[in-house]
Amino acid sequence: MNRCTSAVLITALLISACSTPVRRSSPPTKPSPVTPAASSTKTLVAVPGRPAPELRFQNALALMQDQRPQDAQIALQSLLKDYPDLSGVWTDAGIIQARAKQRDQALKSFERAIAANPSNTVALNWCGAQYREAGDYKRAEQRWQKAIELRPDYAAAVLNLAILYDVSMRRPQDALPLYRRYQELSDNKDLIVSAWVRDLESRGPVVADSGSEAAR
Repeated sequence: MNRCTSAVLITALLISACSTPVRRSSPPTKPSPVTPAASSTKTLVAVPGRPAPELRFQNALALMQDQRPQDAQIALQSLLKDYPDLSGVWTDAGIIQARAKQRDQALKSFERAIAANPSNTVALNWCGAQYREAGDYKRAEQRWQKAIELRPDYAAAVLNLAILYDVSMRRPQDALPLYRRYQELSDNKDLIVSAWVRDLESRGPVVADSGSEAAR
């Protein structure tokens, strides 16, 4: 399997794992939910005649876990109608849309999540993946760079940005230090990425030296 094909598969695994650092030897995990209240500075007041917002959010998550994405999306959209500034809820709505290949809708949801909470690294990671799939590499780069700036140990975002540079933007000198960083974060257990590092290093001193310099 060549690096381009492998990169596409790995990116899919990375966004599936959301905020959890991913190792290729493990199956993809379900996304970790973002607590809705954590993304809002306002006290959430229950709407008369409806359950508390936290209970509504937990119900939507349960529907996601039960593989009922349409019902989960309805529950999330109902919650967003009453509380339109909840970054975590926008994130989970975007995840459902992304998995349903509704890229435009997913991008809008992730951007709303980021607008509500610029430090939402899960939304930044997923948003970057959607932009990459759309061919908007510059915006993908910006989203992943921001995620790494906020959380330097976010292995998924580090590897996603490395793959973007390597496969999509043809910038191996920028990809190499990120691959090395990912290897550090994953305890050098990713044999596929180790092979990619060796491949880039074998191309000569221009790529290898540039990567070493960027890593310092």
